[in-house]
Amino acid sequence: MAPSKADYRDSGNKAFKNGDWKKAISYYSKAIDLDDKDSALYSNRSAAYLKAGDNDNALKDAERCILLNPDFHKGYSRKGAALHAMKKYDLAVKCYRVGLQHCPKVEALEKGLASSNRAKNEFSKARTAARKSNAARKASTNQQKKADKASTVSSYVEQKRLELKLQKAALEAQLDFIDQLTQMSKEEKLELLFNVIDDDNNGYIDAKELASAMRRRNAEMSFTASLEKAIDMVAIFDTDGDARLNLDEFEGFLQVMLKELNVTFAEFAEYMVLQTQFSDTIMDDKNASSSTGMNLNGSTSNTGGDEPQIDEKVLAQQVKDRGMLLEMLADPRLIEIFDLFDKEGTRELGFKEVAIGLYQLTSDMEQSAKTTMELLLMMDKEDKRTVNYEQFGRLMMGVMSTLGHNKSFQEVADELVIALTTNTQISEADMASLLVADTVFTDFQTQQQQQQQNNVVDSISYSRLQKLFDLWDTNGDGSIDQNELEEGFAKFEQSSGAGINAHAEIKKQVFGAIFNKQQKVLERHLFAQAIAQYAALSQVDLHQLIDFMCVTAVLPADRAEAYSNAYKATYDNGNSAATKPMHLQYEFVDFD
Repeated sequence: MAPSKADYRDSGNKAFKNGDWKKAISYYSKAIDLDDKDSALYSNRSAAYLKAGDNDNALKDAERCILLNPDFHKGYSRKGAALHAMKKYDLAVKCYRVGLQHCPKVEALEKGLASSNRAKNEFSKARTAARKSNAARKASTNQQKKADKASTVSSYVEQKRLELKLQKAALEAQLDFIDQLTQMSKEEKLELLFNVIDDDNNGYIDAKELASAMRRRNAEMSFTASLEKAIDMVAIFDTDGDARLNLDEFEGFLQVMLKELNVTFAEFAEYMVLQTQFSDTIMDDKNASSSTGMNLNGSTSNTGGDEPQIDEKVLAQQVKDRGMLLEMLADPRLIEIFDLFDKEGTRELGFKEVAIGLYQLTSDMEQSAKTTMELLLMMDKEDKRTVNYEQFGRLMMGVMSTLGHNKSFQEVADELVIALTTNTQISEADMASLLVADTVFTDFQTQQQQQQQNNVVDSISYSRLQKLFDLWDTNGDGSIDQNELEEGFAKFEQSSGAGINAHAEIKKQVFGAIFNKQQKVLERHLFAQAIAQYAALSQVDLHQLIDFMCVTAVLPADRAEAYSNAYKATYDNGNSAATKPMHLQYEFVDFD
């Protein structure tokens, strides 16, 4: 019985594993004679040809494989490998990119693209010129150091002559680079710009790489600001959802950037390429004598300005989350859902509105109130106790996660609208549960705010506040009553020139609220909270307020008057205290 196609294929695979490329090619050829439509056989024979060093036949078989099955990733990886072996790196890169369009996220194609990209960049004429320039500049810097250390005049002259030759070589290489750049087509410039931003040469630009390019263009931009901007940009232009930009997505990003900057593509591309190619050398020159720095992961570096280490998976997830949020915010259905939540039409949602909206989605008031409390505490960073439209978008992302939805917003938006427009009845028991939850949330927020005030006071001037408390506690009973409070404030206001009228309302607002709660005296912690609140409402630095009150409390009457006059001279300057916040400016007066 004659061998079948499968027999020849298996024999070819065995020979390939044993490194017998000639025999593998023979077996694969016999299998193809029996079935010339099998794309996998051409892929296997292409690999054997490549191992045998026959790049031309490897390329032909790879192209035949792609023709038979355009969605078979191995056809593209075989063709890319053959082109790479022929040192046709530009064509290899294009092949891998086409393959990734047909077969996204295939590791073999991504690795092949990265390898060909590196080789393409390494051997391009422009890169060679830039490499020559950078090497000559570094050598010139070293020669300058040698010249500075020369022990004789003749040695100094010789070292300087060599330094100038190297500087000339560096400039000539830069001019060669610029000539190469200006002669490139638009497509070549686009790829070159893409490749110089793609620091790891993997064929993609992630948010960190884009942030780095932004800082090269704008030296004043901080790392955090550039990264936040880059996350937004990648999220907007990432059409395939992999949290990075391929060449086509990068081109879309560039088109928007060019409109914003009002420059041509040629101008922008040439500028960015020049900045990228030569900025590292410039930094080396500036930091040639700098001491080593320490980056965030504890490793030393001689650049003096290392970037913080970033977890790539965390960064990618941030980009995906941002992309989902931007997509949601642009969806008209989210606006409709926001309006359905916004019962009072204020364009901001409070605790009750969010809880009622979630109740309409789940019919579970207890869980809705709990979820609302968790989400608001997480998102309401400014303690406004409400959320705006963008925060609502984040809230809905959290809701979908909390409720167990594994679908996208687009898939569940209509379901949400139906639930919000049909499930509108709330029982008395559920409404009572909501009111209790609202009270608990408000009390918790108030406690948090008070705790923050306590922390601020403790960390800034706790010891001075204790001294102020003791100075104002004239009867020494460990508390401050209303008379002691008024006496302390009277002396402070007299010395500061702030006047009773200027801050009477603030004092009444702060301390009146405390005593109105049937509080007859101030204990130390209440006194600290009240002084901190008074300072905030009066727009006064808390450090200065406490010190000033302590000083005025211990100064004798004759010195207090001189102190008051000196202060008024610096404070008034023709302005009314009633229309200007206090600015406590005084010489430091120490006290025991």
